[in-house]
Amino acid sequence: MRTFAFAFLLLALSACKKFDENNISLPKGTKPVWVPPMDTIPDNATLTLKLIEDSTAHDETEFIFDQKASTAFSYANDAPYFTGFGKVSLASISSDGRDMAIYSLPYKTGMSVDMDVRGRKDGKLNLEISRETNIPQDIRVLVKDKYANDSLDLCKGVYSFKVATADSNSFGKHRLTLVLQSVPEH
Repeated sequence: MRTFAFAFLLLALSACKKFDENNISLPKGTKPVWVPPMDTIPDNATLTLKLIEDSTAHDETEFIFDQKASTAFSYANDAPYFTGFGKVSLASISSDGRDMAIYSLPYKTGMSVDMDVRGRKDGKLNLEISRETNIPQDIRVLVKDKYANDSLDLCKGVYSFKVATADSNSFGKHRLTLVLQSVPEH
């Protein structure tokens, strides 16, 4: 039973949190058991990305993972994005091209989701993970920037990039892509 409890604890750890076996107290004589990665994200796990211009200008989009969900927009499971009056906007894009505020989708290893990112003025924007729930620690959350030909693991830091309103390639639906992939532990 103790081995099962420890294995459950390992699975419950989040993607961007580092496991520190020195902070776990086990009963005397019990050894940790390595549990191989499942290469999946459990149903109802969530990931929220936040686009930030400054302390008052920001926007978020959320992903809810569900193996039964469709990648196309669904009134039953998703929330479409409506552009407001904010200085920045961030939406995920469904497989049928709709901007989403909340996007329910099934996880597939190596999957990618395009993002719609906009700012009302020239300047630097930051993209970060603001919340995540039940994302396994072996899942990497990468942002790929087609315009800057760059990428970053959002679990390791904030992605900073510049938007120029005169250059339509620096913002919109064709600049950033979110990629989720399992990374085997060494």
